[in-house]
Amino acid sequence: MLPLSQQDAKAALVADLRARIAGPSAGLDAGDGRFVPLGVGTIDAVLPGGGLKAGALHEIGAEDYRDMGAATGFLAALAARFIENGPGLVLWCQSAQPPFDIGALYGPGLAAFGLDPARLVLVLPGSVTDCLWAMEEALRSGAFAAVIGEVDRRAAALDLTATRRLQLAAEEKGTPAFLFTGHGGGAASVAVTRWRIAALPGLIVPGTEKFDGLAGAPCWRAALTRVRGGVPGAWNVAWHAGDKGFMLVDAVVPMPEEPPVPAETRVMAFRQSA
Repeated sequence: MLPLSQQDAKAALVADLRARIAGPSAGLDAGDGRFVPLGVGTIDAVLPGGGLKAGALHEIGAEDYRDMGAATGFLAALAARFIENGPGLVLWCQSAQPPFDIGALYGPGLAAFGLDPARLVLVLPGSVTDCLWAMEEALRSGAFAAVIGEVDRRAAALDLTATRRLQLAAEEKGTPAFLFTGHGGGAASVAVTRWRIAALPGLIVPGTEKFDGLAGAPCWRAALTRVRGGVPGAWNVAWHAGDKGFMLVDAVVPMPEEPPVPAETRVMAFRQSA
């Protein structure tokens, strides 16, 4: 029989492990506790900590297939925010499988958003399993400012267990993980936030015209459909590349009962034709 002190230590260890795997909210205050604001007060106010948690998993999806390019731009903007608030590289696991058959990432387009291609590490995994493995290893390394993976939401390998592993790995080093899950719905994940992105016509905003390749400020309808410990909502936002920050285009948009019809986009292409 174990001495009492060893029994207590073993019980504490088991209790800690049970708590961490019991549910998607386990350990959300671990890591370095950083929260990166998006720069829009009304959005940051509904996010716990006043911004996106660095040591957490976040899911990004497009409202419709033709919003995939716009969702790529939104994801690049989020990565630029994290680079702005900390050093390091961004690892991006790119997929050539449906629904990501929209061409390769386009360096000049990403650069216009403040995501320097020189700080981008591209990984071309052969399968969803390889992509999830690469993301987890990158998160645990602590060498990246952000880790991004493109994974079809319908993939069998993308389940609660896989996403919980990503969540725990993100917590370990305080590195944000972003899952780009395609379009048409959410994945079975424990993501702390879930965003659904639709394209809106661009706006001419003073100060944005000097950034080559951007026809004004790119705009999106950003729906926060899930946020642990916060309040879901939807907003029309624009991106100011110079400040590497978001701007509110108009008042808060109520969450719709039905998916909105995607608007014609003037957001620049972030992908090259294959």
